[in-house]
Amino acid sequence: MSIATNANASDTPSTSILHRPFGGITGYRKISDRASRVGVQAFPISMVQQLSAAGLLATPGAYVLTDNRTAYVGESIRPARRLADHAADPQKRAFARDVFVIAGCDGCAFDKAIVMDLQFRLTNLAVDAGIVTVMKGTNPTDLDLPDADRSTHDRIFGDALRLLYDAGCRFFHPTEDTVVGLKAESFSADDMTDIADAGPMEIGVTTTPLGAEEFELNYDDVWARGYWSAGHFIVAAGSEVRTQTNGSVNGVTRARRDELFRAGVLSSIPGVADRRRLIAALAFPSISIAAKVICGAHTAGRWTPLTRSRAAILAA
Repeated sequence: MSIATNANASDTPSTSILHRPFGGITGYRKISDRASRVGVQAFPISMVQQLSAAGLLATPGAYVLTDNRTAYVGESIRPARRLADHAADPQKRAFARDVFVIAGCDGCAFDKAIVMDLQFRLTNLAVDAGIVTVMKGTNPTDLDLPDADRSTHDRIFGDALRLLYDAGCRFFHPTEDTVVGLKAESFSADDMTDIADAGPMEIGVTTTPLGAEEFELNYDDVWARGYWSAGHFIVAAGSEVRTQTNGSVNGVTRARRDELFRAGVLSSIPGVADRRRLIAALAFPSISIAAKVICGAHTAGRWTPLTRSRAAILAA
């Protein structure tokens, strides 16, 4: 079955081929284009074991897990094994209804660099579109590619977006109706991690969950504590917020800091003028934007695991 489509960013007429080797409507579909080396496989996550046994998930690829409200973008040289792990993970099962795997067509397998670059680009595009909540683990890597390789990756990425759309994965393509309240902004290539700023920041969320790994951030005299929960990075109440904002901070981070200082959740610290104390927890879409907002700096250092050995035990 072939479907004429005009979803490519270049508006060039194209044809996508949709094949259902097992029959049915909602099961496994493979979407390809004879003019491209990219193929997309779409299926419910309940079919992972069946497809793995059939050898259909054996080549390197990037993948998307979603229920069209939450999304996770990953990559693997062995997607069958990685997807099986996700299918057994309660946190992923809570939203991973549909799977979309982007891989090379038969005889044109992707290398590790291509799938890592796809993960980076798709993650940032999903956050920028603002249609779904993007769940992240470790931030995807922005590869330093030669110009010749980057042009190839650009073509692959464009084809992947078109085929994903034809497969039914459409939250990478925002419209005026789906993106409400987001202002269009341009970002430089060096500023791609700031695209995560488009996600929500919630004030007054719960405190550290049982068993969550805690992190700390030290920047100048600022100290903050945080942890991951439900796909967001939480900065805990009691953390400090720097009052000064560096000139290098972009407009989105500056606006978030203005919102934070107006929210009434910062208290003064006696004898200290350059910092405020958080009296409510904050939820951020990424660990990097959490550091930027808390420190008022474009490069605010790294969060590191909280060292429990620093805890003091007080005598009764």
